[in-house]
Amino acid sequence: MSLSPLQNIRSVIFDFDGTIADTSEGIIDAHRFALDAMGHEEVPEQELRNVIGGNLLNTYINTFGFEEEKAVQAVAVYRKRYAEVGIHKASVYDDFEELLKELRAKGCMIGAATLKAEIFAKEMLKEMGIFKYFDVVCGMDLADKNSKASLVGKCVDFFKCEKREAVLVGDSMNDYSGAAEAGVAFVGVTYGFGFKKDVPYDHTVIDAPLELIKVLDGCRGK
Repeated sequence: MSLSPLQNIRSVIFDFDGTIADTSEGIIDAHRFALDAMGHEEVPEQELRNVIGGNLLNTYINTFGFEEEKAVQAVAVYRKRYAEVGIHKASVYDDFEELLKELRAKGCMIGAATLKAEIFAKEMLKEMGIFKYFDVVCGMDLADKNSKASLVGKCVDFFKCEKREAVLVGDSMNDYSGAAEAGVAFVGVTYGFGFKKDVPYDHTVIDAPLELIKVLDGCRGK
Protein backbone atom coordinates (compact mmCIF):
# COMPACT_ATOMS: atom_id res chain seq x y z
CA MET A 1 0.00 0.00 0.00
CA SER A 2 1.20 3.47 -0.88
CA LEU A 3 -0.55 5.66 1.66
CA SER A 4 -1.37 9.33 1.15
CA PRO A 5 -4.28 10.12 3.48
CA LEU A 6 -7.11 12.17 2.01
CA GLN A 7 -8.81 14.91 3.97
CA ASN A 8 -12.44 16.02 4.11
CA ILE A 9 -13.82 13.41 1.71
CA ARG A 10 -17.59 13.08 1.97
CA SER A 11 -18.32 10.86 -1.05
CA VAL A 12 -16.65 7.64 -2.18
CA ILE A 13 -17.31 6.50 -5.75
CA PHE A 14 -16.30 3.01 -6.88
CA ASP A 15 -15.54 1.61 -10.29
CA PHE A 16 -17.27 -1.77 -10.69
CA ASP A 17 -15.23 -4.30 -12.70
CA GLY A 18 -12.06 -5.16 -10.82
CA THR A 19 -12.84 -2.83 -7.91
CA ILE A 20 -16.12 -4.00 -6.40
CA ALA A 21 -16.22 -7.47 -7.91
CA ASP A 22 -14.33 -9.98 -10.02
CA THR A 23 -16.51 -9.97 -13.13
CA SER A 24 -13.93 -11.42 -15.51
CA GLU A 25 -15.57 -14.79 -16.15
CA GLY A 26 -18.87 -13.33 -17.35
CA ILE A 27 -17.24 -10.57 -19.41
CA ILE A 28 -14.84 -12.92 -21.20
CA ASP A 29 -17.68 -15.35 -21.91
CA ALA A 30 -19.82 -12.58 -23.43
CA HIS A 31 -16.96 -11.26 -25.57
CA ARG A 32 -16.19 -14.74 -26.89
CA PHE A 33 -19.84 -15.35 -27.66
CA ALA A 34 -20.25 -12.01 -29.47
CA LEU A 35 -17.01 -12.33 -31.44
CA ASP A 36 -17.92 -15.83 -32.56
CA ALA A 37 -21.45 -14.76 -33.51
CA MET A 38 -20.00 -11.94 -35.62
CA GLY A 39 -17.57 -14.27 -37.40
CA HIS A 40 -14.47 -12.79 -35.81
CA GLU A 41 -11.35 -14.88 -35.29
CA GLU A 42 -10.64 -16.15 -31.79
CA VAL A 43 -9.06 -13.58 -29.48
CA PRO A 44 -6.50 -14.64 -26.82
CA GLU A 45 -7.79 -14.58 -23.25
CA GLN A 46 -5.23 -12.00 -22.11
CA GLU A 47 -6.43 -9.57 -24.76
CA LEU A 48 -9.99 -10.09 -23.54
CA ARG A 49 -8.85 -9.46 -19.97
CA ASN A 50 -7.12 -6.27 -21.05
CA VAL A 51 -10.36 -4.70 -22.29
CA ILE A 52 -12.36 -5.35 -19.11
CA GLY A 53 -13.88 -2.14 -17.79
CA GLY A 54 -13.56 -0.24 -21.07
CA ASN A 55 -16.20 1.30 -23.33
CA LEU A 56 -17.75 -1.59 -25.27
CA LEU A 57 -18.35 0.25 -28.52
CA ASN A 58 -14.82 1.64 -28.55
CA THR A 59 -13.44 -1.82 -27.74
CA TYR A 60 -15.14 -3.44 -30.72
CA ILE A 61 -14.00 -0.65 -33.01
CA ASN A 62 -10.48 0.07 -31.77
CA THR A 63 -9.38 -3.28 -30.35
CA PHE A 64 -11.28 -5.84 -32.40
CA GLY A 65 -11.26 -3.82 -35.63
CA PHE A 66 -15.00 -3.64 -36.39
CA GLU A 67 -16.60 -0.92 -38.49
CA GLU A 68 -18.96 1.17 -36.36
CA GLU A 69 -22.19 -0.38 -37.68
CA LYS A 70 -20.91 -3.90 -37.10
CA ALA A 71 -19.53 -2.87 -33.69
CA VAL A 72 -22.99 -1.68 -32.64
CA GLN A 73 -24.39 -5.09 -33.61
CA ALA A 74 -21.61 -6.88 -31.70
CA VAL A 75 -22.29 -4.84 -28.57
CA ALA A 76 -25.97 -5.80 -28.77
CA VAL A 77 -25.03 -9.49 -29.01
CA TYR A 78 -22.60 -9.06 -26.11
CA ARG A 79 -25.21 -7.42 -23.91
CA LYS A 80 -27.84 -10.06 -24.64
CA ARG A 81 -25.40 -12.81 -23.67
CA TYR A 82 -24.22 -10.86 -20.63
CA ALA A 83 -27.81 -10.31 -19.47
CA GLU A 84 -28.55 -14.03 -19.74
CA VAL A 85 -25.28 -15.45 -18.41
CA GLY A 86 -22.59 -12.93 -17.50
CA ILE A 87 -24.30 -11.03 -14.73
CA HIS A 88 -24.51 -14.23 -12.71
CA LYS A 89 -20.76 -14.92 -13.02
CA ALA A 90 -19.43 -12.31 -10.60
CA SER A 91 -18.13 -12.44 -7.05
CA VAL A 92 -17.68 -9.50 -4.71
CA TYR A 93 -14.10 -9.15 -3.45
CA ASP A 94 -13.24 -10.38 0.03
CA ASP A 95 -13.95 -7.77 2.75
CA PHE A 96 -15.65 -5.39 0.32
CA GLU A 97 -18.97 -5.54 2.14
CA GLU A 98 -17.14 -4.88 5.41
CA LEU A 99 -15.55 -1.82 3.74
CA LEU A 100 -19.00 -0.54 2.75
CA LYS A 101 -20.25 -0.99 6.31
CA GLU A 102 -17.29 0.96 7.70
CA LEU A 103 -17.76 3.75 5.19
CA ARG A 104 -21.40 3.97 6.21
CA ALA A 105 -20.34 4.13 9.86
CA LYS A 106 -18.04 7.05 8.98
CA GLY A 107 -21.00 8.86 7.40
CA CYS A 108 -19.67 8.67 3.84
CA MET A 109 -21.98 8.74 0.85
CA ILE A 110 -21.31 5.82 -1.51
CA GLY A 111 -21.70 5.58 -5.27
CA ALA A 112 -20.65 3.50 -8.25
CA ALA A 113 -19.56 4.84 -11.64
CA THR A 114 -19.21 2.11 -14.24
CA LEU A 115 -19.02 1.75 -18.02
CA LYS A 116 -21.12 -1.39 -17.53
CA ALA A 117 -24.77 -0.93 -18.51
CA GLU A 118 -26.47 0.64 -15.50
CA ILE A 119 -29.27 -1.92 -15.41
CA PHE A 120 -26.68 -4.73 -15.23
CA ALA A 121 -24.67 -3.01 -12.49
CA LYS A 122 -27.73 -2.56 -10.28
CA GLU A 123 -28.93 -6.12 -10.82
CA MET A 124 -25.48 -7.52 -10.00
CA LEU A 125 -25.13 -5.44 -6.84
CA LYS A 126 -28.52 -6.74 -5.73
CA GLU A 127 -27.55 -10.34 -6.52
CA MET A 128 -24.34 -9.93 -4.49
CA GLY A 129 -26.35 -8.48 -1.59
CA ILE A 130 -24.60 -5.09 -1.42
CA PHE A 131 -26.90 -2.78 -3.40
CA LYS A 132 -28.36 -1.47 -0.13
CA TYR A 133 -25.11 0.31 0.73
CA PHE A 134 -25.09 2.48 -2.42
CA ASP A 135 -26.73 5.90 -2.54
CA VAL A 136 -26.41 6.06 -6.33
CA VAL A 137 -25.27 3.84 -9.21
CA CYS A 138 -24.37 5.58 -12.48
CA GLY A 139 -23.72 3.30 -15.45
CA MET A 140 -23.46 3.33 -19.22
CA ASP A 141 -26.49 4.29 -21.24
CA LEU A 142 -27.46 1.88 -24.01
CA ALA A 143 -26.22 4.33 -26.66
CA ASP A 144 -22.70 4.00 -25.19
CA LYS A 145 -22.24 7.77 -25.01
CA ASN A 146 -21.19 8.18 -21.38
CA SER A 147 -17.57 8.42 -20.29
CA LYS A 148 -16.05 7.54 -16.93
CA ALA A 149 -15.68 11.25 -16.18
CA SER A 150 -19.33 12.01 -17.00
CA LEU A 151 -20.50 9.15 -14.80
CA VAL A 152 -18.34 10.33 -11.92
CA GLY A 153 -19.78 13.80 -12.45
CA LYS A 154 -23.31 12.40 -12.22
CA CYS A 155 -22.45 10.84 -8.86
CA VAL A 156 -20.99 14.11 -7.56
CA ASP A 157 -24.08 16.00 -8.70
CA PHE A 158 -26.31 13.47 -6.97
CA PHE A 159 -24.34 13.85 -3.72
CA LYS A 160 -24.51 17.66 -3.98
CA CYS A 161 -20.93 17.87 -2.79
CA GLU A 162 -17.86 19.73 -4.01
CA LYS A 163 -15.53 17.85 -6.38
CA ARG A 164 -12.74 18.16 -3.80
CA GLU A 165 -14.97 16.24 -1.37
CA ALA A 166 -15.22 13.16 -3.63
CA VAL A 167 -12.84 10.33 -4.50
CA LEU A 168 -12.99 7.69 -7.23
CA VAL A 169 -11.61 4.25 -6.37
CA GLY A 170 -10.61 2.17 -9.40
CA ASP A 171 -8.22 -0.35 -10.88
CA SER A 172 -7.30 1.05 -14.30
CA MET A 173 -5.82 3.97 -16.20
CA ASN A 174 -9.31 4.62 -17.55
CA ASP A 175 -10.44 5.21 -13.97
CA TYR A 176 -7.37 7.32 -13.26
CA SER A 177 -7.92 9.58 -16.26
CA GLY A 178 -11.67 9.72 -15.61
CA ALA A 179 -11.09 10.97 -12.07
CA ALA A 180 -8.64 13.59 -13.34
CA GLU A 181 -11.09 14.80 -16.00
CA ALA A 182 -13.92 14.91 -13.47
CA GLY A 183 -11.76 16.84 -11.00
CA VAL A 184 -11.99 14.39 -8.09
CA ALA A 185 -9.34 12.60 -6.03
CA PHE A 186 -8.28 9.10 -6.99
CA VAL A 187 -7.23 5.90 -5.20
CA GLY A 188 -5.95 2.97 -7.26
CA VAL A 189 -6.40 -0.69 -6.30
CA THR A 190 -3.98 -3.48 -7.19
CA TYR A 191 -6.29 -6.41 -6.41
CA GLY A 192 -8.33 -5.91 -9.61
CA PHE A 193 -7.57 -6.30 -13.30
CA GLY A 194 -5.52 -3.21 -14.07
CA PHE A 195 -2.94 -1.72 -11.74
CA LYS A 196 -0.12 -3.92 -10.54
CA LYS A 197 2.55 -3.18 -7.98
CA ASP A 198 5.27 -2.71 -10.61
CA VAL A 199 3.39 0.08 -12.44
CA PRO A 200 4.81 3.57 -11.72
CA TYR A 201 2.11 5.51 -9.94
CA ASP A 202 1.77 8.95 -8.34
CA HIS A 203 -1.38 8.51 -6.27
CA THR A 204 -2.45 6.47 -3.29
CA VAL A 205 -2.59 2.74 -4.06
CA ILE A 206 -4.25 0.07 -1.91
CA ASP A 207 -3.75 -3.69 -2.12
CA ALA A 208 -6.97 -4.75 -0.33
CA PRO A 209 -10.41 -3.14 0.15
CA LEU A 210 -10.16 -2.41 3.87
CA GLU A 211 -6.95 -0.42 3.38
CA LEU A 212 -9.19 2.35 2.03
CA ILE A 213 -10.34 3.08 5.59
CA LYS A 214 -6.80 4.14 6.55
CA VAL A 215 -6.63 6.41 3.51
CA LEU A 216 -9.89 8.10 4.53
CA ASP A 217 -9.05 8.61 8.22
CA GLY A 218 -9.33 12.35 7.77
CA CYS A 219 -12.79 12.26 6.22
CA ARG A 220 -15.71 13.98 7.80
CA GLY A 221 -18.67 12.19 6.22
CA LYS A 222 -21.97 13.92 5.60
